[in-house]
Amino acid sequence: MTAMLGRQTVHELVSLLRTPLTMILSVAFPLVFFLLLAALMGNAVVDERTGVRMVQFLAPALASFGVLMASFSFLASGLAEARANGVLKRQLGTPIPRWVLIGGRVLAAMILGLIAVGLVLGVGVAFFDLQLLGRSIAAVVVTLLLSSLTFAALGLALALLLPTTPMVVAVTNGLAIVLSFISGVFMMGGDTPRWMETLAWMFPLKHMVTLFSDGLNPYLEGSGFHWDNLAAIAAWGVAGSLLALWTLRSGREARPASARAGRVRAVPADAAPRRSGRPSHWTLLTEQVSHAQAILWRDASSVFFAVVFPLLLTAIIPTVNGGGDLEIADGLLLGSFYAATMAIYGTAVTSFVNMPQGLAEERERGVLKRTRATPLPTGTLLAGRVAAALVVSLLTLAAIVVLTVLLFRPPVPPGWPVGLLVFVVSAVTFSVTGLAVASLVHSGQAVLGATLGTLLPLCFISDIFVVGADLPDVLDAIGWFFPLRHAARAMTDAVSTLGTPFPWTHLAVILAWLGVSLVVIATRFRSEAVKDPRPALSAVRG
Repeated sequence: MTAMLGRQTVHELVSLLRTPLTMILSVAFPLVFFLLLAALMGNAVVDERTGVRMVQFLAPALASFGVLMASFSFLASGLAEARANGVLKRQLGTPIPRWVLIGGRVLAAMILGLIAVGLVLGVGVAFFDLQLLGRSIAAVVVTLLLSSLTFAALGLALALLLPTTPMVVAVTNGLAIVLSFISGVFMMGGDTPRWMETLAWMFPLKHMVTLFSDGLNPYLEGSGFHWDNLAAIAAWGVAGSLLALWTLRSGREARPASARAGRVRAVPADAAPRRSGRPSHWTLLTEQVSHAQAILWRDASSVFFAVVFPLLLTAIIPTVNGGGDLEIADGLLLGSFYAATMAIYGTAVTSFVNMPQGLAEERERGVLKRTRATPLPTGTLLAGRVAAALVVSLLTLAAIVVLTVLLFRPPVPPGWPVGLLVFVVSAVTFSVTGLAVASLVHSGQAVLGATLGTLLPLCFISDIFVVGADLPDVLDAIGWFFPLRHAARAMTDAVSTLGTPFPWTHLAVILAWLGVSLVVIATRFRSEAVKDPRPALSAVRG
């Protein structure tokens, strides 16, 4: 049984390592964020006598995020997706026991989280003089293992109880992001409201971050074992385990939609809409926009990271850092600033990441190749995808504006028409640039890795996640080369209550990227995923 569990763990771990989204958000995201913050402030010496640097307090919090995402969010969403796709059902039809199947997923997720921790700590030790304290090594290891098991148990319980994969993705990722911000993962030393601090202590992440941070704190003494924090984490783990076991044994786990679906009522043939003649270009375009929007909205991960995630950050970051009415520059309020940057981030995810990935996946399945036998021109297809991404982006912008007004009540900026223009031009540019990437990279997973792997690092150097940082000259030059920084700067200037000049320079860079991307698409885009290497055969008569 041990060998079987080991093989299943290896299988699940390889599956996780081959998933770009999982690797980027559970491993690359905390590592890149740590690298940037460590490069900006980590080398600052807080104690000349001991040589302790700021990185000593950055590493444990960001490493904790990798454990949370791998053991909680991706474990739950992966199990829910396997259940919905019928993979779990087919696995249960094999001689492998159920506990081995689930145990393999849990161990693989734990190993991935520990990989994220090892990378953050290893980079910190190698390049930023991070100190690992011998007195607390055992406590740190116990904290990581116990926390991983606890998050895994809670993730399994949610995956089994929630009825659909989109709901599992939304709930687990939403909880992970919100708890990370209020538990000190991303915000250290912020002016967190008392009620938010109290709420954070009710969940296990705050206890994990505290234990991990104390274990690397050179100013503390002792073994690092704080039994009250460990007991709180263990209690959540026991509760999650009991809930998951009860769900499995009672047969109350939520079934996939396909299993719950009843008999489908046949639709009479004469009820189908009929068309006569060739559809107009406008009809083709509007139908393509509707089809592309449906694809974007059906992907739970896409909706969360492109819509829900920026909404959460718009509300949480200003609240944790003194309130949305805090003036951070002349005429620029904190709430308005993050509303602008999160709107740009949301449209970048929708337009540059999600839409091109969906198109590439359709090309892989041969969907685009089959459209060549229809009246739908390739240009109309691509224009429909760009328009659909723009519609979703505008809806996200509207939601962010409404949320900002309800929470912080900022004055109406005089430059809002310019901001809307910048937003539309940026959304179109991001979409066309994403299509250019899809024209150069064939598979959907490769497109996701290329676009998301490019976007997230740029967010850190483009005033999206880290604002007002004194970047090294190289990073600053890279940020100015790409359109994301210009879109963010132009949008934040537009929401200033004092008004700013028209952003000619920013728009010029954005439009330049639009022009280059259009040229790439015109010369490189193909409907086929892979060209058939065999020569065409002529029909032989007789």
